[in-house]
Amino acid sequence: MKTIFVSSGSHIRLGASALIALLASVPVVEGADAQRTASLLAVDADWERAFVAKDVKNAVALCDDEASMLAPNTPIASGKAQVSKAIAADMAFGDLTWHAYKAGIARSQDLGYTSGVYELKFKDPSGNVKIDNGKFLTLWKRETDGSWKMLYDMFNSDLPR
Repeated sequence: MKTIFVSSGSHIRLGASALIALLASVPVVEGADAQRTASLLAVDADWERAFVAKDVKNAVALCDDEASMLAPNTPIASGKAQVSKAIAADMAFGDLTWHAYKAGIARSQDLGYTSGVYELKFKDPSGNVKIDNGKFLTLWKRETDGSWKMLYDMFNSDLPR
């Protein structure tokens, strides 16, 4: 499942509404910097490949040290230890794929986002295969070495309540 990451410790915790408002206020370069945007989409694709392979180690390696996951109906998972447990639980729950169809980078070049759709196949308690489709928004942080690490990740289902 896709999730969102929020900083912990001395940093401010952002709720979904605050994160959306923050992203809406950040000036974004969406095409003027095609190479950097392509690198952001590439790391998002690497992260998805780790999920498809159910490779917790490589999935967590693509997360910032202060990453947090904000999934529906669960407490926030903050920091690599909690994020690792959340990712492992997501991978055990079902088979997740996604496609980022939009990406942008802040003018400051230190934050970027990917957004798209996901599909999660899982078995219900009776063993029947179910499919959940939804959308996601992931906030990425550029590290000092130039690589991108997942900082926040949030998703929600298109299924009715």
